Amino acid sequence: MNGRRLGALYGLAGILLVLAQDAYPAWAGFHTWEYATLLAIVAAAAFSHARRVNDLAGLLGLLGALVIVAAGLGSGLLGPDTEIVARAPGTVAPLPDVGAAAFFPNADAPAIASGAAAIVLRRRTGAAIDVAPGERRFLGATELQLVPQVAAYIEARDRRGEHLTITQPTNAAFLSPVLLFAERVPVAGKLLPADGFAVPAARRQVKAFYFSKADSQAAQARGMAGVESLLFAVDDEGGRLVRGAIGFARSGSTVELGGLRLKPTLGSYPALAISAVPYPPALAIGGLLFMAGLALSFAGGRNVLGITPDERPGMT
Repeated sequence: MNGRRLGALYGLAGILLVLAQDAYPAWAGFHTWEYATLLAIVAAAAFSHARRVNDLAGLLGLLGALVIVAAGLGSGLLGPDTEIVARAPGTVAPLPDVGAAAFFPNADAPAIASGAAAIVLRRRTGAAIDVAPGERRFLGATELQLVPQVAAYIEARDRRGEHLTITQPTNAAFLSPVLLFAERVPVAGKLLPADGFAVPAARRQVKAFYFSKADSQAAQARGMAGVESLLFAVDDEGGRLVRGAIGFARSGSTVELGGLRLKPTLGSYPALAISAVPYPPALAIGGLLFMAGLALSFAGGRNVLGITPDERPGMT
């Protein structure tokens, strides 16, 4: 294999290594010295094998690969690790590094069940940016995407069926009926997501523990094994467990505990993942240069990999 062909292959390898940052932006390995060293070695090898290239096509291909590798090195060495920003519905999170603020929307039971809530980014200049589940948005060298987190919408009623207001005294969204389970507590030998709320009108405090299908199966929960559910424990206003006021409820079902009728709707609510990625314009410029080199090579009868027309399969 000649030097020209090896140079092009090393350049292509460097491009693929950099594009992996866009495909898997949350991987912390991109910000390590090992990854940066690998990129530097590949770039040096491409330059070494292609240094004797004396035609425009080869030079364009090499320059394009080096531009992309430089963008990848900058993102990996200077960009921060991925940050997950989680907030309660109806609150705002300032994002100074992005130059924007993230607005977390209020969510009702259907929105939690479907996991379809979107986050809106607002900047002082420019239009608002909606980030919906499954979408990826770019602001400069930053990629934004949503990460679903377990959530539950809780409806509370008294024994007569009258609606009761739920409060979360330790939550920024004081009146939100949405639980996000930020804590982890040991239950039945496992660390389970946990949250809590108060029902002031009934003088009750409620703890809620999330059981996934696997967790409920492992715990052999009575009547709930293998079912996604919440375990409720109802305390009085003094923090003492009300006698017999502990039990499971699956999504959409109602359970009566301690004078309360509790109906959870299980699903997800988004958090915002902020990741450093190679600067998109640099990738575009590098990609165009590399493709221009390929096009000129084929147009001139010889491609970047050094394969002449006589060497191509099926050609004489």
